[in-house]
Amino acid sequence: MSETVLLTNEVDESVSPTNDAANGEEGAVALISDPEPVLKHPLNSTWTLFYFINDKSGNFNWQESQAVVASFNTVEDFWALFNHIENASKLKIGFDYSLFKNGILPAWEDSGNTGGGKWTLNTSRHQRFTDLDNYWLELIMMMVGENEEEYVNNVITGAVVSLRMKQDRVCLWCAPTKKPEAILKAGKAMKRCMGIPPNTTIDYTVHSNKSTSRNSSLRSLYSL
Repeated sequence: MSETVLLTNEVDESVSPTNDAANGEEGAVALISDPEPVLKHPLNSTWTLFYFINDKSGNFNWQESQAVVASFNTVEDFWALFNHIENASKLKIGFDYSLFKNGILPAWEDSGNTGGGKWTLNTSRHQRFTDLDNYWLELIMMMVGENEEEYVNNVITGAVVSLRMKQDRVCLWCAPTKKPEAILKAGKAMKRCMGIPPNTTIDYTVHSNKSTSRNSSLRSLYSL
């Protein structure tokens, strides 16, 4: 993370000492002191949280179903947001949270994701209320903290947590790159920060056009 930024609240100029205070007369109102400065710690990137609404009525297209919750670029604003929204485990079945670098949509068609892929951890339904929230929080803290090597941070575009009927998913999305080692290191960072047991596998699959064959779109390139 970069250096801290010092922010101060502006004082309303309409608030001023009374004539009595200025003249020192009895009953004078005390002068209002300057507000305490607000210290915030900036992140290296700005991030946007999306809430996917699984609308089966057909009233919304895909982009309209991706509701923007908020964007943030400081540690304090990150916690202010995630301390005031529902946990991932309380999402409705078929709904998602997506957290992506600002300007990148949670879609494989977005130019920041096209040609890339995602690491996926599948979790069972009984893990929804024991592990899922911790997995999601640890993953996004690793992601927004950008404490990995720079070329690994650069390849990560976002993360998605999805609740489904049979099993839930936590995914780390990656941009296209000519350095496969960046993809592998991103996957290792995912397993490490989430505390995934060594005998639990995560798979990396390439984003594919829906017009391609199902087998091709689901083919795993790497497993860890």
